[in-house]
Amino acid sequence: MKAEAASLARAFMRNALSHARRRLGRFRQRFGLPAARIVFHPRYALPLRGIVDGKRAARVVDYLIEKRLLEPGQTLLPRDLAVRDVMRVHDPDYLATLDDPEVLERIFASRRREGADPLAILEAQRAATAGTVYAAKLALQYPWIRSPVVNLGGGFHHARRAAASGFCAFNDVAIAIDRVRATGFRDSVLVIDFDAHQGDGTRSIFADDPSVTTYSIHTQTLDDTFAASSLDVELGAAIGDETYLGAISETLDEAFARSKPGLVFYLAGCDVAATDALADWRVSADAIAERDRRVLGRASGTPTVMLLAGGYGPNAFRYTARTLAWLLSGEDIAVPSVEEAALKSFRRIRRSIEDTTLRGDPATKSDPFEITESDVYGDLLSKAPDRRFLSFYSSFGLELAFERYGLADHLRARGYDSFVIDGEPKSAGDQGVRAYADSSRHEVLIELSLAERTVEPGAKLLSIEWLLLQDPRKSAEAPLLPGQKHPGLGCLRIVIGMLVMASERLGYDGLTLIPSHFHVAAQARRLFTFFEPLDEARFLALLRATQGLSLAEATARILGGQVVERTTGEPQRYHPSRMVLAVSDMMKGRLSDPSFNRAVEAEARKLDFVLS
Repeated sequence: MKAEAASLARAFMRNALSHARRRLGRFRQRFGLPAARIVFHPRYALPLRGIVDGKRAARVVDYLIEKRLLEPGQTLLPRDLAVRDVMRVHDPDYLATLDDPEVLERIFASRRREGADPLAILEAQRAATAGTVYAAKLALQYPWIRSPVVNLGGGFHHARRAAASGFCAFNDVAIAIDRVRATGFRDSVLVIDFDAHQGDGTRSIFADDPSVTTYSIHTQTLDDTFAASSLDVELGAAIGDETYLGAISETLDEAFARSKPGLVFYLAGCDVAATDALADWRVSADAIAERDRRVLGRASGTPTVMLLAGGYGPNAFRYTARTLAWLLSGEDIAVPSVEEAALKSFRRIRRSIEDTTLRGDPATKSDPFEITESDVYGDLLSKAPDRRFLSFYSSFGLELAFERYGLADHLRARGYDSFVIDGEPKSAGDQGVRAYADSSRHEVLIELSLAERTVEPGAKLLSIEWLLLQDPRKSAEAPLLPGQKHPGLGCLRIVIGMLVMASERLGYDGLTLIPSHFHVAAQARRLFTFFEPLDEARFLALLRATQGLSLAEATARILGGQVVERTTGEPQRYHPSRMVLAVSDMMKGRLSDPSFNRAVEAEARKLDFVLS
């Protein structure tokens, strides 16, 4: 009892201290010297779908407001950017081409038929560029505040004077440097570019200017021509925490020593993250937070502008949100991913459902003299085959799980009000669940087959042997992916979440599957990791070779033998391999161990795949 009371007291003190820090942070932000000045405009929103989260900046602001670290309307609005200011950096003939929708479609990899408006994207990027200019002016105008100015946009580092690529039309950093130079600023500038991709555009613009040092740590060097002052660190593919943070430790001080800057631009790219939808690195959220703390700590006392830069997929906002929350409150609290947040809500549901309810166990007899079938037949009944799914879930338990976790509502929203669930084993060893459109059982919606696998001594996994999610009554709006007869049902996250809850409830170390196609593995990778380092490295090499293609296009190119080994020209196809979502601490430790990450990096160095 004493130990429990002491634990509760410590938890109370931690919560009280956390609350006090947040109150102090809010007070400083409102009445004192702000810990961070945040520049943002609603016009930063990008009218895009797919891997680019058009509302990434707004999600950061919403998170900070939700945590009461920022008041609504407390962000700083940038002024409009004049075209003549852009023309001082970019070639006028190049700027004239930006009126051509086809040129913009190439720059932004957008298609009008997909609902993207290239001109609207251009205006959003112009607004974010104005934000970088405004942030630089603020940083220099009030240097005594000594806190970074954060523009929730910008970092368009691939744009050159007369060319654009990689989703970058204007080089906002170059334009901002030009603008502060026009107001009399003459000190050196350091551009720290920690996007996963080299800032080749910024480097080329300042190649002849020794007063601007470009410092980039990236996966692949895109420009190695002469530059008067640059520090380029190419790390290669599949990089994990240890290598990434080690490279920063070895070069950060050198970059400051070379530049001796009076102004720092920090491109805090989040596409280095392991869960990023586009890049091929494996850096954790904790390592990204540590990276930001190191850079901002080293730049402390120097006017600093922090920019969003790259980051793709629905989770890109969380890394910036975590760093800004730390700046504003003094606390480093992880921001859960979309998938982690969903699993957290699933766990609340799981804890609210008793095992006996799911199993369909008989209620305790109220009459001690009541005689039941089990009392009469006893051993005979105990030897009958278990008709429960996974020897645990009764038919009622399965229906209850469908309802409580939201899968039933999802099916009804799709028009399947009379769906039928069948989870009884059809033969010895069968562990499957099927959901049909109605009682006729002609149209299959969900077909799931599971098994228990021991992948190494002491590691018991729940294996997805087969999973089909299809909407047989929906017309295909896009070409079907390999293996599809009908469009998807749109409930993969719910089904995987339910299976993770089953794994936790039944004591499995994790959930595992062997994706049959590249696109399936790419979708699974938000939560799953390849179990063997070589398989993880091969997948990342394929991802790297098909970068910039849609998932359907990438899968088709790989199947068609158009991804080849660079030196031999030998086609490199996707090999179905085991992936694991760790549930137990043992399995989480195995997949996050530095030795595993080092093995992935070593295998990746042997692979060099390109599109033929």
